[in-house]
Amino acid sequence: MQANSQGAKDTQPQNKGTFRRRRLVMLMLACFMSWAGVTLWNQIGKISERKDKVAALEQKEAEVKQINEETQREIARLNDPEYVSQKIRKDLHYIKKGERLFFTPVAPKQ
Repeated sequence: MQANSQGAKDTQPQNKGTFRRRRLVMLMLACFMSWAGVTLWNQIGKISERKDKVAALEQKEAEVKQINEETQREIARLNDPEYVSQKIRKDLHYIKKGERLFFTPVAPKQ
């Protein structure tokens, strides 16, 4: 019987050391998981901010593309002498010889 009790004594310190090592490993794992969770949370916030910025920039890009298309269309039209003549007459109020220029009064908004 004494051999059994000594055998139990020999295994008890070994189990105690194993328990301490497991506890240390679990503590380190918990610290790592906490750090990883905080880092992930911060990255999710940054990704959300970047998505908002990208959406705003894409909208601005679409507006600029539309303006660019309109400008390209205007440039193409300015190569037509008839359009240039109409634009000069309308914007600068030029008239040809023998024509009269009439202004129509605009009613004030109420």
